[in-house]
Amino acid sequence: MTDEIDAQIEQFSERVTAVKLPGWRYAPEAWRWSRQIDKRSIDNLFRARSARIIPGSLKARFTAMGIPENIVHDTLGSIRSLSQWGNAWIETAQRFLGDYRRQVSGDSGFSADEAKRLAAMCYHFAQILIFDDDRTVTLCRASTASLFAQAQPRLYPYAHRVRLPWRTIELPAYYMVPENRGSQTGLVVILNGASTAKEETFLWSRAFIQRGLAVIVIDSPGTGEASRVAPYSPEDVDVLDGVFELVGEQPNLDPRRVSVLGVSMGGNQAMRCLAYDRRILAGVAVTPAYDPARWINRASPLIQRQVQALSGTPGMSAVELAAGFDLKSVVSRIRRPVLVYGAGRDLIVPPGDAQLLASQLGGVGTLVWFADGGHCLYDRIPQWTMESADWIDAIGRARVGEGGSNPIDDARTLAEIGRAAIADSAASNPIDDFDDDDLHDYARLVTPEREPAKPDEE
Repeated sequence: MTDEIDAQIEQFSERVTAVKLPGWRYAPEAWRWSRQIDKRSIDNLFRARSARIIPGSLKARFTAMGIPENIVHDTLGSIRSLSQWGNAWIETAQRFLGDYRRQVSGDSGFSADEAKRLAAMCYHFAQILIFDDDRTVTLCRASTASLFAQAQPRLYPYAHRVRLPWRTIELPAYYMVPENRGSQTGLVVILNGASTAKEETFLWSRAFIQRGLAVIVIDSPGTGEASRVAPYSPEDVDVLDGVFELVGEQPNLDPRRVSVLGVSMGGNQAMRCLAYDRRILAGVAVTPAYDPARWINRASPLIQRQVQALSGTPGMSAVELAAGFDLKSVVSRIRRPVLVYGAGRDLIVPPGDAQLLASQLGGVGTLVWFADGGHCLYDRIPQWTMESADWIDAIGRARVGEGGSNPIDDARTLAEIGRAAIADSAASNPIDDFDDDDLHDYARLVTPEREPAKPDEE
């Protein structure tokens, strides 16, 4: 290890344990009101202002999928009640399919496939706010998967649709490998949140591919195309078994450099996988739920219904379901570097959950904080994916001793190397008003030494 890295480690180790994170002054009030955000209140808002009133951080999700801004504006403007959400987006999807047919007749293959992809994204959006029509939700998810699969070979020829074995069944996924990669590369596995699907997270892979990392986006049990395979469960810590089986069959993938990334509840699942699967190199959690039972009763009733639907047990209380996803007893088992992204204006998962996770991880944890960010940081996808790619790549190279240096297995040392990589990334790729001091002054939570694990915990 170089003298420069040694200096970085010494610098970080001398920092104080007390840190202050800038936040949103209205966050406590907003969370007090969130309990009142039910179907009736949303209907009143939509009736008065249309669905255009949704937060900008959520609108950024449409932009990230490449849906034209004018289409988003018109579709949202046509929605005057929550019950109209699904039909409005289905109609928009059908208009894109009409464009597809016109493009086909005009022999414009690429444009036709892009229209089909956009239709898939609209079907995906249609089902996220449908709570009382399982048939429509199922049809929308099936349409999303089918249309995207049809468009993918021409739009993304470097990707391959695969089915990964998991227990006695298979999980649908897309596998992407960077071009012109001469040696073995690392792999990033992206897990869904409660309302995401692999067709959406597929679009987040660009930064990782550009960094020379392979990517697998997977529909976890209970999500996307796998929603009928099995309910979403905190017990699914073996969801990467099929990934490692694939890695063993691909000579261009390095089994020592497999990392896992998840958003929201997917971040929670990523931490569980990291705690119990020692083959995983590192983990990234974006606005993760740390202790959902602590706050689920104060969340919007719509969020509670989503948790119940995700778990496949509508008769069970949201608190009982959320208790199973508590990470407090899991964190002590994590022996690998973890990168946590928090958002100060998150109204789905309290911002404090990201802080709690990072602080409990101690020296292996790193927190990057966006004081003005919303849930899943949809408006910052280019930034956090780029930083995550740099962080994962730096840790992977150090772990295998690439470049002639000695391999490093110590998690704290690897975490420091990852932090240095993010600092370099932020300095060389400034985005918006990113402050270089963020990473050094408050974005990493420094905590007291965690007690060594007992032998039976290893």
